[in-house]
Amino acid sequence: MINLDTKMDKTNRMKKTYHFIILLFVANFSSCTGNDVVDPSITEEDLLGAWEVSELYTENGTTGVYFNGQSITGTYHGVGSDFDMTALFEGNPNNFYTSGSFTFNGTISFLNEQFTTQQVLDNIPSILSPASWSLLDNTLTFSKEGETILSSIVYFNNDTLRLKSAINENILEQLDALQIQQLNSVLNLPVDSLTVNTDIYITLTK
Repeated sequence: MINLDTKMDKTNRMKKTYHFIILLFVANFSSCTGNDVVDPSITEEDLLGAWEVSELYTENGTTGVYFNGQSITGTYHGVGSDFDMTALFEGNPNNFYTSGSFTFNGTISFLNEQFTTQQVLDNIPSILSPASWSLLDNTLTFSKEGETILSSIVYFNNDTLRLKSAINENILEQLDALQIQQLNSVLNLPVDSLTVNTDIYITLTK
Protein backbone atom coordinates (compact mmCIF):
# COMPACT_ATOMS: atom_id res chain seq x y z
CA MET A 1 0.00 0.00 0.00
CA ILE A 2 1.39 3.39 -1.00
CA ASN A 3 1.74 5.94 1.78
CA LEU A 4 0.30 9.13 0.30
CA ASP A 5 1.83 11.33 3.00
CA THR A 6 5.34 9.98 2.26
CA LYS A 7 4.81 10.44 -1.48
CA MET A 8 3.63 14.02 -0.99
CA ASP A 9 6.63 14.78 1.25
CA LYS A 10 8.99 13.53 -1.45
CA THR A 11 7.18 15.60 -4.08
CA ASN A 12 7.37 18.74 -1.93
CA ARG A 13 11.08 18.19 -1.30
CA MET A 14 11.68 17.80 -5.03
CA LYS A 15 9.77 21.00 -5.73
CA LYS A 16 11.74 22.90 -3.09
CA THR A 17 15.04 21.58 -4.52
CA TYR A 18 13.95 22.55 -8.04
CA HIS A 19 12.94 26.04 -6.91
CA PHE A 20 16.26 26.45 -5.07
CA ILE A 21 18.22 25.51 -8.21
CA ILE A 22 16.22 27.98 -10.28
CA LEU A 23 16.76 30.77 -7.74
CA LEU A 24 20.47 29.98 -7.57
CA PHE A 25 20.73 30.14 -11.36
CA VAL A 26 18.86 33.46 -11.54
CA ALA A 27 20.97 34.97 -8.76
CA ASN A 28 24.17 33.86 -10.46
CA PHE A 29 23.03 35.19 -13.85
CA SER A 30 21.96 38.50 -12.35
CA SER A 31 25.31 38.93 -10.64
CA CYS A 32 27.06 38.81 -14.03
CA THR A 33 24.95 41.43 -15.76
CA GLY A 34 24.08 45.07 -15.30
CA ASN A 35 26.45 47.68 -13.88
CA ASP A 36 28.41 45.36 -11.58
CA VAL A 37 32.20 45.52 -11.47
CA VAL A 38 33.45 42.10 -12.54
CA ASP A 39 37.00 42.55 -11.22
CA PRO A 40 37.44 44.84 -8.19
CA SER A 41 41.23 44.90 -8.62
CA ILE A 42 41.42 46.96 -11.81
CA THR A 43 44.83 48.52 -12.40
CA GLU A 44 45.92 51.52 -14.44
CA GLU A 45 47.62 49.12 -16.88
CA ASP A 46 44.22 47.57 -17.63
CA LEU A 47 42.98 50.91 -18.95
CA LEU A 48 45.90 51.86 -21.19
CA GLY A 49 45.31 52.13 -24.91
CA ALA A 50 42.59 53.23 -27.30
CA TRP A 51 38.90 52.63 -26.61
CA GLU A 52 35.85 53.25 -28.77
CA VAL A 53 33.00 55.26 -27.24
CA SER A 54 30.09 52.91 -27.96
CA GLU A 55 27.26 53.91 -25.62
CA LEU A 56 26.03 56.85 -23.56
CA TYR A 57 22.79 57.27 -21.62
CA THR A 58 21.41 58.93 -18.49
CA GLU A 59 19.39 57.64 -15.53
CA ASN A 60 17.51 59.27 -12.65
CA GLY A 61 17.47 62.62 -14.45
CA THR A 62 15.60 65.64 -13.12
CA THR A 63 15.28 69.21 -14.37
CA GLY A 64 14.71 72.50 -12.60
CA VAL A 65 13.11 75.33 -14.57
CA TYR A 66 13.71 78.73 -12.91
CA PHE A 67 11.77 81.86 -13.88
CA ASN A 68 10.80 85.07 -12.14
CA GLY A 69 11.98 83.78 -8.75
CA GLN A 70 9.96 80.58 -9.11
CA SER A 71 10.89 77.02 -10.03
CA ILE A 72 9.27 73.92 -11.53
CA THR A 73 10.76 70.43 -11.50
CA GLY A 74 10.58 67.87 -14.28
CA THR A 75 12.39 64.87 -15.72
CA TYR A 76 15.36 64.53 -18.03
CA HIS A 77 16.63 61.72 -20.25
CA GLY A 78 19.60 61.67 -22.62
CA VAL A 79 21.06 59.11 -25.03
CA GLY A 80 23.92 59.12 -27.53
CA SER A 81 23.91 57.96 -31.15
CA ASP A 82 26.06 57.98 -34.31
CA PHE A 83 29.24 57.26 -32.36
CA ASP A 84 32.54 57.99 -34.10
CA MET A 85 34.76 58.76 -31.11
CA THR A 86 37.94 57.29 -29.65
CA ALA A 87 39.15 57.67 -26.06
CA LEU A 88 42.85 57.18 -25.33
CA PHE A 89 44.45 56.41 -21.97
CA GLU A 90 48.20 57.03 -21.98
CA GLY A 91 50.58 56.08 -19.18
CA ASN A 92 53.77 57.61 -17.76
CA PRO A 93 52.61 60.34 -17.79
CA ASN A 94 48.92 59.52 -17.45
CA ASN A 95 47.16 61.59 -20.10
CA PHE A 96 43.65 61.17 -21.46
CA TYR A 97 42.40 62.34 -24.88
CA THR A 98 39.28 61.98 -27.00
CA SER A 99 38.90 62.46 -30.73
CA GLY A 100 35.91 62.28 -33.05
CA SER A 101 32.27 63.03 -32.30
CA PHE A 102 28.80 61.63 -31.57
CA THR A 103 25.25 62.94 -31.35
CA PHE A 104 23.67 63.57 -27.95
CA ASN A 105 19.87 63.65 -27.75
CA GLY A 106 18.22 65.06 -24.61
CA THR A 107 14.55 65.12 -23.59
CA ILE A 108 13.16 67.57 -21.01
CA SER A 109 9.64 67.04 -19.63
CA PHE A 110 7.59 69.23 -17.30
CA LEU A 111 3.99 70.45 -17.04
CA ASN A 112 2.98 67.75 -19.58
CA GLU A 113 5.24 69.42 -22.14
CA GLN A 114 8.26 67.82 -23.77
CA PHE A 115 11.29 69.49 -25.30
CA THR A 116 14.14 67.80 -27.14
CA THR A 117 17.72 68.89 -27.73
CA GLN A 118 20.23 67.47 -30.16
CA GLN A 119 23.94 68.27 -30.27
CA VAL A 120 26.94 66.90 -32.09
CA LEU A 121 29.65 66.71 -29.40
CA ASP A 122 33.41 66.41 -29.77
CA ASN A 123 33.84 65.65 -26.05
CA ILE A 124 32.32 63.24 -23.51
CA PRO A 125 29.99 64.95 -21.03
CA SER A 126 31.26 64.74 -17.42
CA ILE A 127 34.80 63.75 -18.52
CA LEU A 128 37.59 66.28 -19.05
CA SER A 129 39.68 66.00 -22.21
CA PRO A 130 42.55 66.48 -22.68
CA ALA A 131 43.34 65.80 -19.04
CA SER A 132 45.56 63.90 -16.66
CA TRP A 133 44.03 60.83 -15.06
CA SER A 134 44.50 58.53 -12.09
CA LEU A 135 42.79 55.44 -10.68
CA LEU A 136 42.00 54.71 -7.03
CA ASP A 137 39.49 52.17 -5.67
CA ASN A 138 37.74 51.80 -9.06
CA THR A 139 37.27 55.56 -9.34
CA LEU A 140 38.84 57.51 -12.19
CA THR A 141 39.91 61.09 -11.56
CA PHE A 142 40.26 63.42 -14.55
CA SER A 143 42.08 66.71 -13.87
CA LYS A 144 42.67 69.76 -16.04
CA GLU A 145 43.68 73.32 -15.11
CA GLY A 146 42.52 73.00 -11.50
CA GLU A 147 39.22 71.30 -12.40
CA THR A 148 38.61 67.71 -11.28
CA ILE A 149 35.89 65.25 -12.30
CA LEU A 150 35.34 61.81 -10.77
CA SER A 151 33.93 58.81 -12.66
CA SER A 152 33.14 55.46 -11.04
CA ILE A 153 33.95 52.25 -12.89
CA VAL A 154 30.72 50.26 -12.69
CA TYR A 155 31.66 47.50 -15.14
CA PHE A 156 34.93 46.14 -16.53
CA ASN A 157 35.84 42.93 -18.35
CA ASN A 158 39.08 43.74 -20.24
CA ASP A 159 37.37 44.83 -23.47
CA THR A 160 34.40 46.76 -22.01
CA LEU A 161 34.64 49.68 -19.59
CA ARG A 162 31.53 51.44 -18.24
CA LEU A 163 31.84 54.69 -16.32
CA LYS A 164 29.28 56.51 -14.21
CA SER A 165 29.44 60.24 -13.50
CA ALA A 166 27.08 62.89 -12.16
CA ILE A 167 26.00 66.01 -14.05
CA ASN A 168 24.49 69.11 -12.49
CA GLU A 169 24.52 72.04 -14.91
CA ASN A 170 22.53 74.76 -16.63
CA ILE A 171 21.65 73.64 -20.18
CA LEU A 172 19.58 76.65 -21.23
CA GLU A 173 22.22 77.70 -23.74
CA GLN A 174 21.90 74.29 -25.45
CA LEU A 175 18.36 75.15 -26.59
CA ASP A 176 17.77 76.96 -29.84
CA ALA A 177 15.78 80.20 -30.08
CA LEU A 178 12.53 78.40 -31.00
CA GLN A 179 12.76 76.04 -28.03
CA ILE A 180 13.43 78.91 -25.64
CA GLN A 181 10.43 80.73 -27.09
CA GLN A 182 8.30 77.61 -26.52
CA LEU A 183 9.52 77.37 -22.93
CA ASN A 184 8.67 80.99 -22.31
CA SER A 185 5.19 80.57 -23.82
CA VAL A 186 4.44 77.56 -21.59
CA LEU A 187 5.35 79.55 -18.48
CA ASN A 188 4.09 82.92 -19.75
CA LEU A 189 7.39 84.30 -18.45
CA PRO A 190 11.02 84.21 -19.65
CA VAL A 191 13.11 81.32 -18.34
CA ASP A 192 16.16 82.35 -16.31
CA SER A 193 17.87 78.95 -16.17
CA LEU A 194 17.23 75.28 -16.90
CA THR A 195 19.27 72.90 -14.78
CA VAL A 196 19.81 69.17 -15.25
CA ASN A 197 20.80 66.79 -12.47
CA THR A 198 21.43 63.25 -13.72
CA ASP A 199 23.64 60.18 -13.65
CA ILE A 200 25.39 59.59 -16.95
CA TYR A 201 26.82 56.25 -18.10
CA ILE A 202 29.50 55.99 -20.79
CA THR A 203 30.58 52.65 -22.27
CA LEU A 204 34.01 52.23 -23.88
CA THR A 205 34.96 49.12 -25.86
CA LYS A 206 38.11 47.74 -27.47
